[in-house]
Amino acid sequence: MDRSTQINSLFVLFNEEKKFIKDGYYRLRKLNENEIELAYLIAGSCGETIVHPQITVFLEDYQVVATKLIDMHTCPPLFLNRNTDNAQTLNKALDALIDKFVCAIKKNTKAT
Repeated sequence: MDRSTQINSLFVLFNEEKKFIKDGYYRLRKLNENEIELAYLIAGSCGETIVHPQITVFLEDYQVVATKLIDMHTCPPLFLNRNTDNAQTLNKALDALIDKFVCAIKKNTKAT
């Protein structure tokens, strides 16, 4: 399944509201017509949520391009804007985050 199809399928369960599933919070929000943001968040020590990571994605003609990554749980925090040097890193991080969302769907739909 290509990234575009995978991301569209995630909108069935996820939206702009954080949704807690087993180990953390998941959020998927549309920023505008061509951009969405996928985020996995963990609970911080003061009750806040921390992105680990949050990836902004640009959608055009069925192409999915990760344009920005923020991870506030790493030390030091990670801020990446896509360029030729880090494109592969962003692509791998996006694939891993999509997989994390897909696994969360499977966890959420299993009978307990």
